[in-house]
Amino acid sequence: MTAPRVLAVVPRLGIGGTEMHLLRVVPELRRRGLDVSLFVLERGGRLEPEFALRGIPLHGPSARGAGLARILAATGALRGELRRARPDIVHFFLPESYLVGSLAAAGLGGMIRIMSRRSLADYQRGHPVLARIERRLHGASDALIGNSTAVVEELVAECGAPAKVGLLHNGVDIPAPLSARQRAEARDRLAVPHEAMVLVVPANFFPYKGHRDLLEALALLRADLGGAWRLLLLGRDEGAMASVRRLAATLDLGANILWLGEATDIRGALAAADIGVLPSHQEGFSNSLLEMMACGLAVVATAVGGNRDAIVDCESGLLVPPKQPAALAAAIARLSACAGLRARLGEAARARVSAQFSLAACVQRYHNLYHNILRGVPLAVQALIDTVPASAGGRA
Repeated sequence: MTAPRVLAVVPRLGIGGTEMHLLRVVPELRRRGLDVSLFVLERGGRLEPEFALRGIPLHGPSARGAGLARILAATGALRGELRRARPDIVHFFLPESYLVGSLAAAGLGGMIRIMSRRSLADYQRGHPVLARIERRLHGASDALIGNSTAVVEELVAECGAPAKVGLLHNGVDIPAPLSARQRAEARDRLAVPHEAMVLVVPANFFPYKGHRDLLEALALLRADLGGAWRLLLLGRDEGAMASVRRLAATLDLGANILWLGEATDIRGALAAADIGVLPSHQEGFSNSLLEMMACGLAVVATAVGGNRDAIVDCESGLLVPPKQPAALAAAIARLSACAGLRARLGEAARARVSAQFSLAACVQRYHNLYHNILRGVPLAVQALIDTVPASAGGRA
């Protein structure tokens, strides 16, 4: 059988979880002989040069206008590319791609349509009409892929057809263990005191990422952490940064916070840290969480979405309820007070990612998905489908 020709459709190649996921996965699929290219609804994203350096073909219109004009231009350009390339599979990542791509592909037969949702469906609440359209599109799709158990459960409820829904977890590289010297050098580069307790949050500044909850938790811990602690914040502004900065000033935390901005490689910051934190109100399945765990960091995360797949509470990290700064503060205090606990949880986190969420395993599941769906193998019996132990996330 010839290698599948796959066109992946994404809104824009900025620095975000989905985009970084594709930057890892697509080159590996191409090395395995799959003909995978990308169609970008809006060109000019910061990661485009990184994709180009890896030899990944990029298609899509140059930015033209805004709002409806931009959407229509992207729809027309994508329809033209589908007619020209005639891929075996068109794979939509994220809701905008799914909506625009489905419109562009209307009436064009001969290709399998896959949708990947990579977050919980909270975004639908503010867009009820688009939410109804999205759910109607499920019937015309051949497969709906979620990246966590929680996302899959929502997709099954929406489409009413469990056989066409699959779970395909994210995957990350497993770096070599960090030495004490590497950690010291990482702190020197950031001008962080060697004796400081250092927390890191790699998350773009969306309101739902919970940065404000973390600041309120740290204000409660001021006496426990001492004066030398540092908080490393990585990510671009997505509407919440000004509010977070104001709160930091109000709580008198500014001197302890390093605002590191958007970065393609977060490992330098992770190397300098003692504790990773992901205080989100909702998550699909966070690549950043896996990266923190793969680096051997003890992590505190909220018990939402894919966080519950990644972390077994009190075994490979700590889970706390969302939107509860006091609970978050208690977990951070527990870790900051005990180096042995941090080491044990960090080692277990690294082992869990290596065993269940490696990049190699993730790429193999995509490979299986594309080959098997072309052969007509039902999604429900494909080997790509992840299974989550009943104990995941502390669930019994």
